[in-house]
Amino acid sequence: MHPRLKILSIAVIFLIGIGVWMLLNDTPTRDPASDDTVEGIQWRRSAPHERPDQTTGVDVRMTPIEIPASAPATAADMHERKLDPRADGWDGEVLGEAALNQLRRILASDAEGGGAWPLSAGFACTPLRPNQRAEVFRTGAMAIHRGEIPQEMALRGEAALRAQVKAVGVLPGTRVEIKIVRVAPRTDGFSTRALVELFRVDDRRRTQVSARWDCEWLQVEDDGSESGPLLHRLALGSYEETVATSGRAMFEDVTHAVIGDSAGYRGQVLRGMNHWAARLTKIDDLHFFGHHGLAIGDANGDGLEDLYLCDGGGLPNRLYLQNADGTVRDASAESGADWLEESKSALFLDLDNDGDQDLVVATVALLLFMENDGRGKFSVHGGIPDLPDPHSMSAADYDNDGDVDLFVCNYGAKPADAGRSGFEATAPIPFHDANNGGRNVLLKNNGKFRFIDATREAGLETTAGRWSFAAAWEDFDDDGDQDLYVSNDFGRNNLFRNDQLPGGGIRFRDVAGELGVEDMASGMSVAWADYNRDGKMDLYVGNMFSAAGNRITSRRRFTGNRPNTAQQLQRMARGNTLFQGSSDGSFHDVSETAAVTMGRWAWSSLFADLNNDGWQDLVVANGYLTNERTDDL
Repeated sequence: MHPRLKILSIAVIFLIGIGVWMLLNDTPTRDPASDDTVEGIQWRRSAPHERPDQTTGVDVRMTPIEIPASAPATAADMHERKLDPRADGWDGEVLGEAALNQLRRILASDAEGGGAWPLSAGFACTPLRPNQRAEVFRTGAMAIHRGEIPQEMALRGEAALRAQVKAVGVLPGTRVEIKIVRVAPRTDGFSTRALVELFRVDDRRRTQVSARWDCEWLQVEDDGSESGPLLHRLALGSYEETVATSGRAMFEDVTHAVIGDSAGYRGQVLRGMNHWAARLTKIDDLHFFGHHGLAIGDANGDGLEDLYLCDGGGLPNRLYLQNADGTVRDASAESGADWLEESKSALFLDLDNDGDQDLVVATVALLLFMENDGRGKFSVHGGIPDLPDPHSMSAADYDNDGDVDLFVCNYGAKPADAGRSGFEATAPIPFHDANNGGRNVLLKNNGKFRFIDATREAGLETTAGRWSFAAAWEDFDDDGDQDLYVSNDFGRNNLFRNDQLPGGGIRFRDVAGELGVEDMASGMSVAWADYNRDGKMDLYVGNMFSAAGNRITSRRRFTGNRPNTAQQLQRMARGNTLFQGSSDGSFHDVSETAAVTMGRWAWSSLFADLNNDGWQDLVVANGYLTNERTDDL
């Protein structure tokens, strides 16, 4: 398994396993070799919480790994053995990895000369690039086509498959990515579902193919040759092809041209977490996971947007002022905003209505308010202490009094041990619907940098405990005041409608459940826009897509006899969510039909009209931890 894939798999198995152990610790013990398909899983489009039809399967038993009795029984050794699915009874994971390796052999760029492919004698497949393809989008030199999916497996043998692989664009220089998202046993082997992405650049065009392959595999007797399973059937499930003929990418990375001459950027940012983790002490509060945000605004009043970067404990935050030629200069020290405290997020805001951009920084010590003198010099003008784990902030004038107010998402609860926070202090319980996280805070701006905690009086105490990651304001019901959506990493999301009380005052009410936007997944970000231009605001929530999570949560060995819990946990692995607003005020989950779930391990999302055609597009930032050494997790 590729090291990055292995890291993701382990992370999902470990984190989801914790929650399910807490939920299912009274589930009767099962045969550890049993890995049959769980009830309620069927590959079809369905509503988020609809229970699909039942599927059944048979056990596929693998030869367990041999663990010598004399092996040392240290915690590290025991943990290492648990990471091997053969030792831990996860036969489906063994089969999935075997299928992945075989597909990689087939899609290797030098496949033409790579010897015989792992195909059964009766192999058959559908065309992998449909003959009938319809253009669904065009802008400038870029076009997107989707294919009409063939139903008949009319192609047979290795020669036919080689021709199809070449036709779909697998040539020397093609970048290939494969994710196995489904493994199910069969009487004579097993089946898999794979997401396949191909990307190729030549002198004339850039081509990207996204497809779904449904495969059937035959198991072969273990003769010691490690030949692996044989591909018996291959059916194309979906196909999309993007071709750009402009000869250059739509976007290019200009980071080095803009910021590369800054000594602070070269010496601090580009060195990475591994470098600083070996040089900073724990007292500096450098966190391994990062989660550091940024803010964009005109800090010095010259009409150009500037950039403020938050960083880990022991490393100074950076302010880069934009020059007229588009480059930047480092003004961190002279601005007074080069804080060394761990900082998760920041906002440029005019907090005192004097016409310039002030600065709010969420640090581990205080939520800092800094006043701008109008020329990019900041001075501390107060702060809010005792916020347990501030991750992000969002701003709006929720009470329409002319002053901008703040909502702060606090991720983890304040621990008894002041030296710990987040996962170091406690784990989400229950995993898929946690209610033991931090207390979010609504800060009402009373002018002149005076803020009061209005969380309880405004009815927002119900956000407490939800491990909140991000929030965004929007008047979704068009009544003239700002409503609030809160995206929670663990725990159902909240949509707080801003209601004016008859006798005066404001009270927020959580309507996420009744309007259909609870979205119980790993919420990381929120974006509002009217993407279909029907006059109603729509909502996009960034979550986490996990191939390993999709595979594991469909196994009965994982879920036991709890189909409802199984569906909720499967939902956590599906990915991002698009909610379409309707005229009656409710929302409908259109994620799958809009093909926007696959945002990978998504951290942030944003609506933006990237090609100036009047329609809102989506940008999703994603990724996860990796290491410089491929042999070290």
